[in-house]
Amino acid sequence: MAAFLSGISIVCFAASYTVALACEASRLAFRSGVRGALMIAFAAAGLVAHTLFLVWRAVDGGAAPLSSPFDWYLLAAWLLAAGYLWLAISNPRTPVGLFLLPIVLALVGAATLTSREPFLHDSASLFWGRIHGCLHLLWSVSVVLGAIAGGMWLIQAGRLARKQAPARGLRMPSLERLAHVTARTPAIAAWAAAAGFASGLVLNAVNHRRGLVETVPWNDPVVLRMAAVVAWLVAAAWVAAAVRRRPDAGRTTAWVSLVSLAVLAASVAWGVLGQTRHGKPVPAAIRAEEAAP
Repeated sequence: MAAFLSGISIVCFAASYTVALACEASRLAFRSGVRGALMIAFAAAGLVAHTLFLVWRAVDGGAAPLSSPFDWYLLAAWLLAAGYLWLAISNPRTPVGLFLLPIVLALVGAATLTSREPFLHDSASLFWGRIHGCLHLLWSVSVVLGAIAGGMWLIQAGRLARKQAPARGLRMPSLERLAHVTARTPAIAAWAAAAGFASGLVLNAVNHRRGLVETVPWNDPVVLRMAAVVAWLVAAAWVAAAVRRRPDAGRTTAWVSLVSLAVLAASVAWGVLGQTRHGKPVPAAIRAEEAAP
C-alpha cells in the first residue's frame, strides 16, 4: 500500500482532470450517450488520486494541508475539483467543467512552480497560520465560483437578448440563479480576504516576537499584492451591494466577478514568479545585519 501511495504523482490526477475537460469540450462538437459517465469517472479518479497524494504527503513527509505554498495550491485545486464533481453529478446538463477545470489545472500548475518547503512555526504561529491559510482559501474559492457564475450569466444573457436557442452542449442555469451567486460571492470574498490579511499581520507579529521565521517587511511583494487584492475585493463588494436593486445589477456584478478573477490570477502569478521573504527562514547574515544598530 505504501508503495502504491508513493507512486501517485501530480501527473496522475492532472491527466485525469485533463481528460474530463476534453470530455466537457466535446459537448460542443457531438452528442454521446457514454460521455457523461466517462467524464464523471475520470473526474472521480483524478479526485481520488489527488486526495491520496495529499494524504501521502501528510503521512509520509509531515506536510499537512496549508503547510507550504505547494500544498496550499493543491488544496485549493482539490476543493474546486470536488465542487466540479458534485456539480457534474447533480447538474449533468450544465457544462461547468468548461469553466472550472481549467482553473483547477492552472492551480495544479502553479503548485509545481512553488516551494514545497514547509513554513517554520511553533504552536502560536501554527494556529494563526491555519486561520490565515483557511481564510485565503475561502476568498479564493469564492472569487472563482463568482467568476464562473458571472461568465455563465453573460453568455446566457447574450443568448436571450439575441433570441438564440441554446448552443449544443452549453445549457446554462437560469439568469436568476446565476445572479444570486454573483451577488453573494463578492461580500464573502471581501470579508474573508480582509480577515485573512489581518490574520497575516497577527501571524507576522507572532513570528517576529518568537524569532522562528522571517518577519515579512511592509514593502515585501506579498504584503503589497494582498493589500491591493483586499482593496479591490472590498470595492467589488461595495459595487455589488450598491447596484443590487438596479435593473443592470446582474450584468454589473457579472463583470465585477470576472475582474475579481483577473485580480486573483495576477496575484497568483505575482506570488509564483515574484521574489518574497514570506514564510522563509531568515539567513544568518540578514538577521545579523537587521539586528545591527
